[in-house]
Amino acid sequence: MKPVETGRVAVLVATANRSRLLASATRTVTSISPSAPIPAHRRGAMLFDDASEPRIAEHFEIACASLGARCTVVRNRRRRGLLANMVTAVRMICTDPETAIVTLDADDALIGDRVLERLAAEYERGADVTVGSMLRTDKAADYPVCFDRPRERRGGNVWQHLRSFRKRLCDAVPDEALRLDGDYVDIATDWAFMLPIVEMAAHPGHVVEPLYLYERSGKEKGAARADREATIARIVAKAPVTPGRAEATVRTTRTMQATFG
Repeated sequence: MKPVETGRVAVLVATANRSRLLASATRTVTSISPSAPIPAHRRGAMLFDDASEPRIAEHFEIACASLGARCTVVRNRRRRGLLANMVTAVRMICTDPETAIVTLDADDALIGDRVLERLAAEYERGADVTVGSMLRTDKAADYPVCFDRPRERRGGNVWQHLRSFRKRLCDAVPDEALRLDGDYVDIATDWAFMLPIVEMAAHPGHVVEPLYLYERSGKEKGAARADREATIARIVAKAPVTPGRAEATVRTTRTMQATFG
């Protein structure tokens, strides 16, 4: 599979057996305000089917029908996990380092048809990563964001939806920063990739108004919650990412892309 150009804004969705809102995710790319500064050919989507049951396949086809060549679908034969899929999508499939990657969970949704337009305004002002904001379906909650030394502030709430970032920032994150015990983090993945991305960012932006509807999975109870908290503690305890470590990662990513193609 060759790398494909996904446009200046790419919506990334990775899921396994959770296809309820896939069509909504891709409608975000097509049903955009006519006044939006991002033309259709500069918007795309990347969908990862992480070894779902066969009956889920048609949902991906339906979701991608309206996007045509602007939608890239990858179907894994074996489950790899959300973060492993994201790394593949951003580093190997998306080719433009300035593309803004917008992450979306398959059971959540973006609010309205001006979300990409709102994010585009942040990037026009020079942002290289954006965080926020979201509405939770289970409770009212506000998460103040702190971009300065977030590991010293239990993540600084930079993990929250809506998350977007320039591809080049993800490319620059050392691979080991995304792993625990040799494997890509598979719990609290939002903490795992957003902390180093924010540390690499020169101009992070906080979007205060809610752009994202968050549907809590209900899985974070008992032992699962304890496992998540333990994983978060290990992620936060990692050393901050520095530009020196990042430059070596960018060179490696470019070499991998050339081989991939």
